[in-house]
Amino acid sequence: MAFDERRYRRDVLDAGLPVTDDLRTRYQLPGRLDGPAVTETVAAVRACWRRNRARLKYRPVIEELEAGHLVHGPLFEAAAGGDLGPLRAAVAEHERQAGAGQEALRATLREAAAGLGLLTGVTLAEAAAAHRVGEAQARDLLPGLGLRVAEPDPLPREVPHPACARCGRHLEVLRLRHLDDFLTTGTPGGRTPQPVRLFDAPPVEAAAVETAARRWSRLPHSAAHTAAQAVAAAVRRVLADQGAEGLARLRLYEVAVVLRERLAARATPATLLAHATGELSIAVPDARRLVFAVLHEEAGNPLQARLARLAADGRLAEATAVADRLPADALPEDARALVAHVRDRLAEARALVDRARGLPARDADLAWGLLEQAEAVARDVPGADAVRRALTVRPVSGLTATTHSTGVTLTWRPSPSTAGEPEYELRRTEGRPPHDPADGTGLPLPSPRATSFADRSAPACVPLYYAVAVRRAAEPDSAPSPLAVCGPVTYWPDVSGVRLRPEDRAITAAWTCPAQAGSVEVVRVGPDGEPVRVAARRDGFTDGGLTNDTTYRYRVRVVYHPDDGRPVRTGGVSLTATPLGPPEPVTDLAVRRVEGGLLACFDPPAGGEVRLYGLGDTPPWPPGTRLRTAELPGRPITAEHAPEGLRFPPPGRPTVVQAVTVAGERAVTGAHAVVAVRPLGALTLTRHGGPGVAVVLDWPPDAGDEVEVVWRTPGGRDERRRTVGRAAYRHQAGLRLPVADGAGVEVEVRPVAVLGGLRTYGPPSTAALPARTDAGYRLRRHGMPGRRTVTAVFTASAPVRAERLLLVRSHGPLWPLEPADGDVLADLAGAELGPGREVRLSARLPRGPGGWLRCFAAGEGLVLRDPPHHTLRIT
Repeated sequence: MAFDERRYRRDVLDAGLPVTDDLRTRYQLPGRLDGPAVTETVAAVRACWRRNRARLKYRPVIEELEAGHLVHGPLFEAAAGGDLGPLRAAVAEHERQAGAGQEALRATLREAAAGLGLLTGVTLAEAAAAHRVGEAQARDLLPGLGLRVAEPDPLPREVPHPACARCGRHLEVLRLRHLDDFLTTGTPGGRTPQPVRLFDAPPVEAAAVETAARRWSRLPHSAAHTAAQAVAAAVRRVLADQGAEGLARLRLYEVAVVLRERLAARATPATLLAHATGELSIAVPDARRLVFAVLHEEAGNPLQARLARLAADGRLAEATAVADRLPADALPEDARALVAHVRDRLAEARALVDRARGLPARDADLAWGLLEQAEAVARDVPGADAVRRALTVRPVSGLTATTHSTGVTLTWRPSPSTAGEPEYELRRTEGRPPHDPADGTGLPLPSPRATSFADRSAPACVPLYYAVAVRRAAEPDSAPSPLAVCGPVTYWPDVSGVRLRPEDRAITAAWTCPAQAGSVEVVRVGPDGEPVRVAARRDGFTDGGLTNDTTYRYRVRVVYHPDDGRPVRTGGVSLTATPLGPPEPVTDLAVRRVEGGLLACFDPPAGGEVRLYGLGDTPPWPPGTRLRTAELPGRPITAEHAPEGLRFPPPGRPTVVQAVTVAGERAVTGAHAVVAVRPLGALTLTRHGGPGVAVVLDWPPDAGDEVEVVWRTPGGRDERRRTVGRAAYRHQAGLRLPVADGAGVEVEVRPVAVLGGLRTYGPPSTAALPARTDAGYRLRRHGMPGRRTVTAVFTASAPVRAERLLLVRSHGPLWPLEPADGDVLADLAGAELGPGREVRLSARLPRGPGGWLRCFAAGEGLVLRDPPHHTLRIT
C-alpha cells in the first residue's frame, strides 16, 4: 500500500496534540504487516516529517512523533531484518491498551463515589445535619470507616516561576508525566521507579538536578534533546531564584494541573485518585491529600487554566473562541488581561496573513516567510493555510535535452523559489509538449531536488518533449509552477551489445541493431590513417585480409530513413580490435614451489596469452587440441606474471594444472603437470621402551589420503619405505616403525596424490631421533650409623659422555622425580662412561628422617636406569 501523505496530514498532523499511541495510525502501517512494506512505509512517514518540519503549525506534533520514534525505532529495525514478532506484539498491546482505556472510562462513568479517607469539618457537619444526628456521633463512626477529618492543603494556582511556563509541553515531547520522571530517568518515556512524595518530602538538591541534566544530555541531537535541555534550564532557574521551596511548588503545580483538568472533565474522586496513584505514580497518602485539596479548592472558573494553556501552546484563535463564548464578567481580572493579550497577538498574526495575501506573485517566498512568522505568533491563525496553498512557485530555467548513444540527458537550473521545500517533477510526451504536470510519462528523479536526469528508456525515432514542474513539498496542496518545456528532440539509437572476435587476419563483429534502423555503415581506419568502407550486415560484419598483431579502429553508424526522405546517421560507436594469429601450445610445463606459492615454468609460445586451468583429473584434451574459449573449463587459476612463468597460490587439493594458450576467442591446450597436496605438519618421534619408534604427524584434511614413510639409520645407506593410508593411521593412532632398541633413526614422510594414473609426491617432512645408550648405577653404603658414606657407581654398556651426574636425597618420604625434588649431595660434570669404565660419586649421608636416594644424568642419547627401589631407601 502506497503512502498517502494527504490522509496522513489529516489523520495525524492536523489532529494536533496529543499524538495517538496507535502505531497503525501513527505510521500509517498497512493492514497486513510485511517486512519490506513496513520499512518502505516508515521511511515515507519519516520523510513526511522532515518535509513538514518547516511548518510551525506541525512542528510540535512532529517533535513528539520524532521523540516517540526513539521508543518505536527498534521495532521497525527488527521488522526490516525479517523479525516481525516485536512489532506485531506492540501493535496488539496498543490495541489492548486502547480497549482497556475505553473500559476504564466506562468504569469512571459508573462510579458513584470513591473513598479518599479524608473529610473536612464542614462536610462532616453538613452530613450530620442532613441525617439529623449529632456531629460527635458522626465523628465516632469515622475510625470504623477508615476516615479522618482534615483540612485541604493549599495548592499553587499559577506557574511558580515564569521560566517554567512551557515545561509541561516539553515534558509531553519527552513522553514524561511530570517533573519527577525527568529528575529520576534519562530516556524518553521513562518512569520514576519509586512512588512520588509531594508533601513532607525531603527537598530536591541541586546536585540531583545536575545529575539528571547529565543523563538527558546523552540523547542524540533531536527534538527530545532540545526539550530535555529546556526543562533542565528551567529547573536550574527555579532553584537559583526560589530555592528548594520553589522547586517543591513547581512539582506540586505540575501534577495539580493534570488533576484539575480531569476534574473539569467531570471525573469522580475515585477516578482522580486512581489516576494519581496509577498513571502519575504518586504515593497513596500524598495522592489522597492531593485529590482532596483539588476537590476543595476555592471556587474558580476552570476555563481560566484552559485559556492559559492554549495561550502557552500558541493556539490563540482557539483561546479567543473560548473567551468569546463567555459573558464579559465571567472571568477574573487576570484572566481578562490574558484574553486581551491573546486578542492583540492574534490580531498581529492576522495582519501578517493579510500582508502575505496582498503581496504579488513574484514575492511568494516573502509571503511564505510572513506566514511562518504569523504561525510563530499563533499557530492556528485562520486563513494561513489557504494563503499558503495559493502561493505560486517559480519554474526552473535553462532546461536542455542532449541525445547520445544510450538515451537523452536533461539538465536545468534550480528554481529561484527556495521556501517550502521545493521539489521537481519531470514529465515526457511524444509528438507534442505536455499540457500540465500530470500529462505524459512521469520520470523518477534520483532525488527530489536533482537538476539533471539521464533518460535511458526514451522511445526511439519519435519527437520527444520534456517538462519540469516545481512544487512546494511542505504544502502538497499548493499549485505547481508553470512548466519549463524543451523539445522536440529525437533519439536515434546506435547499435548495442557489440561483440568483437579477433581471428587470424580477420575481425568479426556482432551487435543488436535497432528495429527502426534502415542500415548500418562501418568504416575502418588502419595504421596508415586511410578510412576504408567495410561491408556490414544488420547484425555485424566480417573484415578479412588484415595483418595480424596490427590495431584497427572501426566506427559503426546506424542510418535511419525518416518520413521526410532525408537519411539520418548517428554519431556511431567507436571500436578497436587487433587480429591475432592462431595460438601456439605450451610444449613443456614444470611446477615448483617458491616462497609464498607455486611457479609454473614454461617457454612462452609465439602467439597468444598463456592461462592455467586447474583440473581434478587427467585433462580431457591432449596437448595441441584447439578449442573455443567458451569450451574451456570455467575460470582460470588466478596467477601473476613472473620472469620464468606464472606464479599462483597452492591449490587446496591435488590438482592437474594445464597450460592453455588463448588468442581472442580461440584457444589451444598445452602441457600439464600435477600439483601435489599441501605439505604435512611437524613429525614427532617417540620411544616407548624396547625396540621400535612411534611416529605422530600433523595430517591436514586437504593433504591427501596417503603418505609415504621412509626411514633409515643415521649415516647408513639402507633405507626402508612404507605407504600408509589415512584410515590405517587413524586406526593405529600413529605409525610404528621397527627400529633396533636404542638405535638412532631418521624419518621422512611426504604426502602422495594420484591423479589420472599419475602418482605425485608433496614436499617431505623430516625428523630424527638420536641413538640411545643405557646406563645404570648402584649404591654402596660405608661407615657406622650417623657417619655413613654413600657411593654411587655408574656403568654403561657402550661409550657415552654424561654432561652431568647427580646424587640426590629426597626432601621427604616422596620419590624424587627430578633433582629439584631433593638436596644434591654430590655431582660430577663431563663424565665418560663405557665398558670397564666405572665412574664413582661419593657423599656423606647426613642425619635426618628416612627418605630416598636417587641419581640423575644429563647427556645426549643417555638414559639412566634405576636399580631396584628397595636399595635406594634411607632407613
